[in-house]
Amino acid sequence: MNPLKVMVGGGCGFIGSALVSRMVGGGIHVISVDDLSTGHPLRLKSERLQFEKGDTGSIRFMSKLLRAARPDIYIHASGVSDPLKGEKDPSIDLKETLLPFVETLRSLEEASVGQIILVSTGEVFGVNNEGTPNEETTPIPDNSYGASYLAAEQYLSLFARKIGVPYSIIRLSPVFGPGQSLEGEAGFVTGWARGLIRKDPTDMPKMSGNGKRIRDFIYIDDVVDGILSILLEKKHGVFHLGSGKPLSEREFFFMFRTFSGFVGDIVYEGQYPAGSMKRILGHQTLLSESGWTPETSFEDGVSRTVEWFRRWLG
Repeated sequence: MNPLKVMVGGGCGFIGSALVSRMVGGGIHVISVDDLSTGHPLRLKSERLQFEKGDTGSIRFMSKLLRAARPDIYIHASGVSDPLKGEKDPSIDLKETLLPFVETLRSLEEASVGQIILVSTGEVFGVNNEGTPNEETTPIPDNSYGASYLAAEQYLSLFARKIGVPYSIIRLSPVFGPGQSLEGEAGFVTGWARGLIRKDPTDMPKMSGNGKRIRDFIYIDDVVDGILSILLEKKHGVFHLGSGKPLSEREFFFMFRTFSGFVGDIVYEGQYPAGSMKRILGHQTLLSESGWTPETSFEDGVSRTVEWFRRWLG
């Protein structure tokens, strides 16, 4: 029996690279596709890993690659990862998230994939949504970032029905852990690390607003576990992937500071950008359908993240 073959668009990003590494280690043949505009190629060497540098938004490139590779499943983990990026210029979210994904879907029309998975975001929910939206809640985004991912979800639904392919949409809460950068919904953690671990008085950790914004942050290993549960158990539909445990950004900082050994405080600056002050996604559908729940405690996740930053910032 041939091993499962999975193609990952954005396979060199924070989430994509963690997912690729785990799948390769688990015996899955992976084709990682990335233009390396923000990601970095994995140092992992394996006969089960095939890296292809290119733009997932190029129909010519993707169509040729899909014909040659013939993956069983396509996972899209590519697009803008920072909600602030499109605040001044919303066309960035259109050009870097939505349009490339629509072109990828066009490439997939003639590919015989068994499932399409889109890694989306909880930012599709805005201030007009309740603080604990479930998978049945109608999203009402209030920023360009969330709107672009919601549109991507809708295009996936449209194309998947058109070509008769099962699909899954995975909305993530802010993800943190080893490998993260300044970009991303929890990118501020990288900024904290530089100030706390380097103990540089000219680069003190900063936070927008008052630190009271609440999210159910989730550790990268748990995100990978959840996505693999959906993939391997062939779950279809919409899934939320958060820890389910509310935590303010200020509480997050205190925990990070404790593990770093730093004694200073944080610098507050400016106001929060548009968005809900409280959003808890949880993982109720995945729990009810397969019994899945995150295994990493917040304390363990922060401890591992701090240690990774110590080595990285060295």
